[in-house]
Amino acid sequence: MISKHDIETPRSPRGLRQFVTRRIKKIRGIREARHKAILKKGIYKVFSDEIIPLSIFCLKNYPNTYWVKPVIGNQGYDAIIEDNKGRVIEYVELTIPHDGATDADDSRLVVKRTYGKTDVYKPGENLTRMFSTIIKTCNKKSLKDYSDCSLVVIVNFITVSNQEKLYLTHIDDLINKIKTIPFKANKVYLLVMPYRKLFSVSE
Repeated sequence: MISKHDIETPRSPRGLRQFVTRRIKKIRGIREARHKAILKKGIYKVFSDEIIPLSIFCLKNYPNTYWVKPVIGNQGYDAIIEDNKGRVIEYVELTIPHDGATDADDSRLVVKRTYGKTDVYKPGENLTRMFSTIIKTCNKKSLKDYSDCSLVVIVNFITVSNQEKLYLTHIDDLINKIKTIPFKANKVYLLVMPYRKLFSVSE
């Protein structure tokens, strides 16, 4: 369903987004692949945690004449951005603050019974609960040198209908907190996945 070669194939921002949406549709239609994606097994973890948000970020941040080259590995960046003459524009590093153990437990429940753990919260509270994890992750990233990279902090959460304004107010608070962190990065962005909104948090 997904291979390393597929992921690392250079594409325009629009082409990458089209690749992602088509693969998501195929994965949803095949039970085994869908379960692997939910559990984030192997290459599906890379696709979910990196390629899906990368496709949104690039579509919003670069002209369609650029080329996006995702790179799987531990090289300190997740994608190379080049112009139409093959010149490197910058590198992109993605980070997804999350509670890995809790998310894994919930994913296993979804596969087993089709729904995860039950949680009750006021609108926006599920996002504010994440703040400490997000800030902790950002502080760790600030210790590394990403001076030739754009660092993209990805935030994903379940939204409540008709409460976008409230959630975005909390996002404003989060941005103000992140802005106080002294990153060693070319640029720092916050990508809010539920609304597909991109914010610059570089000072």
